[in-house]
Amino acid sequence: MALEQRIERLELELQRLKDIEAIRQLKAHYLNACDCQDPEAVRDCFAEGEVVIDMSYFGHCQNRDEFVDGIFVPRGCHDYVLDMHHGANPEIEILGGDRARGVWSLNYRNINTRDQTLTLMSALYHDEYRRLAGQWKVTRSRTEYRTVLHCEYAPGSLQVQTAARSLAD
Repeated sequence: MALEQRIERLELELQRLKDIEAIRQLKAHYLNACDCQDPEAVRDCFAEGEVVIDMSYFGHCQNRDEFVDGIFVPRGCHDYVLDMHHGANPEIEILGGDRARGVWSLNYRNINTRDQTLTLMSALYHDEYRRLAGQWKVTRSRTEYRTVLHCEYAPGSLQVQTAARSLAD
C-alpha cells in the first residue's frame, strides 16, 4: 500500500475517532445539563426542527422545544428535585458522513425532597445523531426503561413502593 493511501486511511480513522469522542461529549453535556436543571443547555443538545424523542409513558415529542418545555422543565426543574444521570457503556457507530447512532446505558437516581421519594432506575438510550454546521446533535432518542426501584422515605423509615424489571411491569 502506498504511503498516500495509508495516510488517507489514518486520516479517515482519526476523523471517525474524533466523531465518536464528540458524540460522547455531547451525551455528557446533555446528562450534566439535566442534573444542573439547565433547560437551554439541554435544548442545545438536540437538532432544530423535527426531532423524535420517545420517552415511553413519560411522553413523545416531535421537537426539542416540546421536550424541554413540555417534559424537562415541568418534571425536572425544581429545587426539590435532585437528579443524577450517569451514562455508560456507549456503543457508537458512525454511519458515514454526518450520521451516527448510539446506545447508552443510563443509571438514574432521583430524590424528591417535597414528596419524600427516592427513585433508582436503569434504562437504555437509543440515539441517532447528525452533524449540523460542524456540530453533532441528537435527532432521535428512544428511552428503553429496564429496572426501577421507587421508595418513600420519612425520618427513620424507607418503604419500597415499586421494584420491577421495567416501569411498565
